[in-house]
Amino acid sequence: MRGRPVPLPPNWLGAKMHFDSESSPGFAIGRVAYQIRAGMAAVLKSAGWPFSPEETQTLITLLDACQPLSMNELASLMIRDPTTVKRQLDRLVEQKFVERSVSSEDARIVMVGLTRRGEQKLQTVLPLLDDLRKTTLKGISKSELEATQNVLRKMQKNLTKHISKE
Repeated sequence: MRGRPVPLPPNWLGAKMHFDSESSPGFAIGRVAYQIRAGMAAVLKSAGWPFSPEETQTLITLLDACQPLSMNELASLMIRDPTTVKRQLDRLVEQKFVERSVSSEDARIVMVGLTRRGEQKLQTVLPLLDDLRKTTLKGISKSELEATQNVLRKMQKNLTKHISKE
């Protein structure tokens, strides 16, 4: 059905409204995150590692926890959708890097933990990822890094509050 063209809103395509992506922390953080993920993918691939950076982050999160976590705790720590985490865990369980068990406190809760195999294999790539971290932080002082981490934590807290209001 053809009719008259619908007029565009007054500020369509920046007539008066302007958004400067170069001064937006979100865009800058997104670009750096993309580059870190690409760097991780390259490092992991060159090492013959069978998992994606996201799956590897799941393993590292479980290693850092030092104990099994519920699927919801894991998803919350990683700030990821539980369904996405479940899909990653399926592959990690299949490869025997992670095991699922039932919570001793509530049989409805599935706990996930690193297996001995998972921990041992993860130790082989951690030094490579640490080298990437060092490359990423080259020329950045300890105080600059601490300030950046503080700002990022504040931004995360602000966004968490904002999102929970919606």
